[in-house]
Amino acid sequence: MNTRLRLRPGGVTLIAALYLLGSAGYTALLLAWLFARGWVVSFIEQATPSASLGPALLLSIPGVVTTYFVVMAGFCCWMGLALRRLQRWSWFVTCGFAVLTFVLDISLFIHMLRHLPTTLVVAGLLRFAFLIWIVAYMNKPSVRASFGLARAKTAEA
Repeated sequence: MNTRLRLRPGGVTLIAALYLLGSAGYTALLLAWLFARGWVVSFIEQATPSASLGPALLLSIPGVVTTYFVVMAGFCCWMGLALRRLQRWSWFVTCGFAVLTFVLDISLFIHMLRHLPTTLVVAGLLRFAFLIWIVAYMNKPSVRASFGLARAKTAEA
């Protein structure tokens, strides 16, 4: 048993805080969906007038939307707490989730690129850069060592 206290790297704390912030965001969306559904649908219609099918589809499957918000709020909270505790499995899930998100979103982003305003293009590029940073940062030897995934001598080098 390793009795040495592992210190949480600052970047892991940042990623954990962002997961917890995401959980709060999903919880807010869930509450808005449950108690102000009409407002949410009208906001979507005003924000994206060309997407007239979206609000109608959301209204026809309210249980799926509610379930999605509950699952994502729980997942983000669980991941944030696990990263704060440096649980080994959270390293794998964080890296896997970042890679999966990047792979799934990059083709959609490229497909929509010419239709997006400049601010959304910049936001999308920053998001992809952040996902790349997460994977690169989590694979640093010192960060891997804090999760118990590398030998101490490798981390010190």
